[in-house]
Amino acid sequence: MKKILLIMAVVLISVGLIFAGGKKEVTVGGQKIVVVTQTGRSIGGPVEDFGPEWEAKTGNTVQLQQFAFGELFEKIITAMETGSGDYDVLIFPADWAGDFMDKGYLEPIPKEILDSIDSDDVIPLYAERLTAWGGKIYALPYDGDAHMMYYRKDLINNPQYSAEFQKKYGYQLAEPKTWKEYGDMAEFFNGRVVETAGKKSPIYGVLEAQRRNAQSYWVFLSRAAGYGKIPGNPAFFFSADDMTPQVNNPGWVRALEEYVAISKYGPAEMINYDVADTRIHFPAGVSVFNIDWGDVGTISIDPDRSVVIGDVGFGVLPGGDQYWDYVQGRWVTPASGANTAPFIAFGGWIIGVLADSDAKEAALDFSAFMASPEMVKKLAVMPDTGINPSRFSQLEDIDLWIKAGFDRESAKDYLDAIMNTINHPNAVMDIRITGSAEYLQTLDVGVSRAVAGEVSPKEAMDEVAKAWNEITNRRGRESQLKQYRASIGLPK
Repeated sequence: MKKILLIMAVVLISVGLIFAGGKKEVTVGGQKIVVVTQTGRSIGGPVEDFGPEWEAKTGNTVQLQQFAFGELFEKIITAMETGSGDYDVLIFPADWAGDFMDKGYLEPIPKEILDSIDSDDVIPLYAERLTAWGGKIYALPYDGDAHMMYYRKDLINNPQYSAEFQKKYGYQLAEPKTWKEYGDMAEFFNGRVVETAGKKSPIYGVLEAQRRNAQSYWVFLSRAAGYGKIPGNPAFFFSADDMTPQVNNPGWVRALEEYVAISKYGPAEMINYDVADTRIHFPAGVSVFNIDWGDVGTISIDPDRSVVIGDVGFGVLPGGDQYWDYVQGRWVTPASGANTAPFIAFGGWIIGVLADSDAKEAALDFSAFMASPEMVKKLAVMPDTGINPSRFSQLEDIDLWIKAGFDRESAKDYLDAIMNTINHPNAVMDIRITGSAEYLQTLDVGVSRAVAGEVSPKEAMDEVAKAWNEITNRRGRESQLKQYRASIGLPK
């Protein structure tokens, strides 16, 4: 009788008829894990492409659920707060770590999993600061993100244009080092008939994502870094003394004024462009400049999508010709002529496992599979995966990029731009405290209102500062200050 009961129990478990709190079924022959991330091929595409390989290897199954980026945070946090058990694996922005890790919603990553992905190969910025909270590792590095500048080097380095530019603006046409130079060059080329892929046609000066409720506000923040980051002071979003928002100081306001003004050197439709749109048009030869993550590098060498192969230059973001020192309350002109402050926008997508998952072991194994050195090395050189370098091995192996389609000069230029960005002493980390999504959502609204002409840049940033103070007060100013100081490397 005991033997019969034991057999029945095993059968019931295998067909998923034993439930824990009404959570997901376990499929016959193994376990089913549900992975959630943003809509589109970027980030989620690799799960679709390589999930079957893991399924065949383990006998488990993978189900991918995707939501528009503007909805993703709410979908995930609601599932966590209600304990719905809807998801097992999250592929999410690193700056949401405070909301997901601080309350114990994610499972700490076991040492054997970290060892299995060769975590020593991961650049410390991505291996330590972005995947940990309170001294514990809660996620695996997957994608290494930072904004960089793309430009048509065949046009910028053209002697004929150089002479004309020198005459008009009084300085040499070259890779821009300040946002002012960037704006001058965008103005110079906008509407000019140039040669692209053997054909002559008008070109726009810039392509910058500006659409609301997408990922466009990070492009604005790339400008704000150059005008609002004080060299030697890690605080940027808030004062490290009392959490006073800096979003409406003169440096940030100037950045928004220029972000609004730059639209006249791009297509009229640019106000509705997200990065997915600019990634189509820049490789098609539509503009001279583009600000984006590392994805455009691999897209620019894709013969099916790019007409500018070998004609693209890669650079660290321009800096401010001045920056606002909020401590001293004045503008400062840097001796070098540029306050270079690369923005580690977003930080990257990381992979976590829900603490209440019914398939925790399988979920951890799948996460390690997707974050393995072999997988991310492969994904980083493929267009449209959304995966950018986060490992030393990816950045040191130039032949990897040449085999992918880069010429040697372009590969070196691309990798140098990434390394010089993430290693820059004045680089700005994205906001990474509890409520980060709420802070950034209100920023998105304010920036979008200014771009649409509903309010002035100053009015928009004043509204954002007020909203940020309300968020901070509601969440607890003292606790938010401790988190913010810790996130930028200052003692609590």
